[in-house]
Amino acid sequence: MARAYSPEFLLATACAMWPPSDRRTAAIHNAAARPLDWSRFLGLAYRHQIIGLAHHGLTHTRPDVPTAIVRDIEQKAMALIRENLAMAREALRLQSLFDDADLPVMFIKGAALAVLAFGNLGLRSGQDIDLLVPPERLTEATALILRAGYSRFDPAPDISDTKLRLIMPLRKDLGFINRATGVRIELHWRLFLNPHAMDDSSFRTMSRVVPLCGTAGVRTLGDEDLFAYLCMHGALHWWNRLKWLADLNALLACTPEHGIERLLQSAEARGVGRAAAQALLLCRTLLQTPLPASLMAAPDKSVTMRWLVATALKAMTTGQGEHDPHEVRFGTTRGSLSTFLLNRRWRYQLAELGVHFTNPTDVLAVPLPQPLQFLYPALRLPLWAWRHAKKKKMPPKLWS
Repeated sequence: MARAYSPEFLLATACAMWPPSDRRTAAIHNAAARPLDWSRFLGLAYRHQIIGLAHHGLTHTRPDVPTAIVRDIEQKAMALIRENLAMAREALRLQSLFDDADLPVMFIKGAALAVLAFGNLGLRSGQDIDLLVPPERLTEATALILRAGYSRFDPAPDISDTKLRLIMPLRKDLGFINRATGVRIELHWRLFLNPHAMDDSSFRTMSRVVPLCGTAGVRTLGDEDLFAYLCMHGALHWWNRLKWLADLNALLACTPEHGIERLLQSAEARGVGRAAAQALLLCRTLLQTPLPASLMAAPDKSVTMRWLVATALKAMTTGQGEHDPHEVRFGTTRGSLSTFLLNRRWRYQLAELGVHFTNPTDVLAVPLPQPLQFLYPALRLPLWAWRHAKKKKMPPKLWS
């Protein structure tokens, strides 16, 4: 690697390699042989959501790890397995409910991706169940989820219908939680805030069912759509979590060389060619993913691609890898700018401008009629200044 990374981050990337191999074993031993702050490594693995991979890598290669760290990672890995099994069971229940209601649904990432990429449910971290339904069936899907024991928490359940209608165009999902089990659902009617981020016309026709328990399974994206989606999802989040790259790398490991070329071509056809090239370069750089030199020749020479890769590496390694860029002052600036480089089409660029410069708070504070809503980006700075000036004028709270 050309850059200087912390020993802890190097060990994390070694553990994130997949599948198990002599190459991964050597990388873990080499990284663990250096002086390490094991508490920092644990925090880094937790921040990047690779606890399952860290546990697997350290358990199978057996470097010299402090007993307390081994115990802590093992406890977290066992908790992860229990959580993943619970979410897989719930995913199967939800798939059955949607099938019975004749409502089309797809499960994005989650248990399906864990099985496709790693072959089991114990290695991949997940915080919720992501569902995708057709926009025109959103009302029916929402009612089904409420009947299934969930309640909406995002947006807040007490928001008025009028305000909800105002902010719905600025969202891509609704958040629900099952108060009894703690399982959360993100109900999507689109996968990206930018409607031009990826061509989704093949989602339904190329979908497939991934078995989770015997013959029972959940419906998810087909190979080409899944690859393109993971690339664009990671790129729009600046790949600031190693977990997302580990998922993609594990899928590539199951793909023959000619298949990788096909995936890259399909990504370009869906409008996410730059995101896919960035992802492949990051996999090669951090996870030593073997890739055809012919595929990487053009991205290697591109100034834009080098900048995108450098941006992702910076986001991943903020605070030596321990801190999310959102927690650091101006930590998101470069990443936000990078999203404009992912697609040259004017429709994408204009929509991305709206994503970054239209704030739901502004929409609720100053409701504009539909024909004038294009003004929100221009009003973003004045409204921000007005809100902060208003806060300063407010009298201090009196505490009893």
